[in-house]
Amino acid sequence: MSDGRTENAPTLKRQIGLYAATAITVGSIVGSGIFRSPHSVAQELTTASAMLFAWVLGGLLSLCGSLVLAELAVKHPETGGLYVFIRRAFGDRLGFVFGWASLSVIKPTVIASIASVFAIYFCEALGLADRHRFAAGAGAIAVLTFINWLGVREGTRTQTLLTTLKVAGILGLCAAAFLLPQGGAGGSGEAASAVTTAAAVASGDPAGAAGPASHPLLLALVLAMIPILFAYDGWTDSTYVAGEIVNPRRNMPIAILLGTVVVVGIYVVTNLAYFAVLSPAEVAKVEAVGSETMRRVLGEWGGRALAILVAVSTFGTVSASILTGPRVTLAMAADGLFWRRAAHLDPRRGTPDLALWLQAGLSIVWLWCAQGFEDVAGWFVTTSWLFYGVTIAAIFVERARERRGDGPNMDGGAGPSAGNGYRTPLYPLTPILFILVTVLLIGSDLSASGWRAGAGVFMAATGFLLFAFTRRQRRKV
Repeated sequence: MSDGRTENAPTLKRQIGLYAATAITVGSIVGSGIFRSPHSVAQELTTASAMLFAWVLGGLLSLCGSLVLAELAVKHPETGGLYVFIRRAFGDRLGFVFGWASLSVIKPTVIASIASVFAIYFCEALGLADRHRFAAGAGAIAVLTFINWLGVREGTRTQTLLTTLKVAGILGLCAAAFLLPQGGAGGSGEAASAVTTAAAVASGDPAGAAGPASHPLLLALVLAMIPILFAYDGWTDSTYVAGEIVNPRRNMPIAILLGTVVVVGIYVVTNLAYFAVLSPAEVAKVEAVGSETMRRVLGEWGGRALAILVAVSTFGTVSASILTGPRVTLAMAADGLFWRRAAHLDPRRGTPDLALWLQAGLSIVWLWCAQGFEDVAGWFVTTSWLFYGVTIAAIFVERARERRGDGPNMDGGAGPSAGNGYRTPLYPLTPILFILVTVLLIGSDLSASGWRAGAGVFMAATGFLLFAFTRRQRRKV
């Protein structure tokens, strides 16, 4: 099967190593979610054990997607990630629709929403007034776009540094919660022992429960999974730079799977740290769980330290999205499905300059129009997960081609040896489970997020009309 690439398609150098690729995965996932989502989870589930179970379950579900994604990345280690997988499996039309959705909705709204959170905590850390938030968020987008424009090495080194700092900071927060004396869970004034708390959680001790659930347990678990899976979002991002990763058939599965597993561990340990200081009822009442935890352990200046940590964490997530997003636009333009100029690489720096700055402009427009995180986040969650489901479904098409003998093998050819190398464990159960959960999540989010979720899907759907129009215009030429 021809890859459909144009003869003059730009070539990005393979210069991203394993650690940097893993840092992109971790940095894309860990942002503001772990500081915000535990509160939303605690409003649905009543015990620490149930909440921890939900976080582990969310990690396992994300890992199911990662296991399949790793096989697709090994078969097609090209720049563009999900766009490449969707287009190879389902054709130009659906590939274009994803590329259009990524450019117009998914990446700009992700960047704008996380930048809005960065701006809040950045201003809090520096004592700036709320009126400076837009300037802080827009400035972060511009600075990180400039760094990524300077070169791939500059962008990946910045991402690696920010990811390392955020992980170290979160682990420092956990160490403080476990080791330093504080007011105790439930605010009783007694010092809380991390070991005791962890043991109680593991045994399912309902002491300190958040109160009666407002929904039946199964429905409460489903609703709790929405903020949890949002916190895990980003496990797909390293595939967008697969065309720039050194030895991708070895490093891509490690970067995707190891990165996801590391994040699961971080999230579980962080939740244990929260429960070492706060009761489940307090987690349900306090929206800024991380800030309250640090305040009780370190005093008022602990809240300022947490603000700095969240600012660094979200800055790193914005950096990862800015690095990966333009690769979809570049790949789509190189395939002749989009404005050809968008595939341009800076001749000296080797970076997708126009795609980078186009993304930055759209992100700042979304940031300007948004009233806050929730106002813009609802646009991309359902749209993103819709395409995650489509991407994971591509594995069935790939396996069917292998059985017919026309799938790509590890040398880029075709034949019965196609697919040698990494294989998805527990196939087909793994992709089926992920797709079923995705359908459930999309239905729940469409109900919970209202018109914004539907509007994001509608804007993505306009890609079908745009594709038909551009194809008609090409035929006239």
